[in-house]
Amino acid sequence: MKTVLSVKGMKCGGCETTVREAVKSCAGVTDVKPSFKENTVEIEYEEGKADLEAIGKAISSKGFQVG
Repeated sequence: MKTVLSVKGMKCGGCETTVREAVKSCAGVTDVKPSFKENTVEIEYEEGKADLEAIGKAISSKGFQVG
């Protein structure tokens, strides 16, 4: 499965790395492609194993706004 979330607050490649690491730490995530230029993060995950709410919280915990 794949989803794209809007992420506000990313301003550079370092922000992308922070978001990537936060999302990759979540169960069931197989690939993460953040883009500070588009203010998005594309997430590939295993259906039934990933919790999108937990992923959003992981991103928020790093100081970014999801949605």
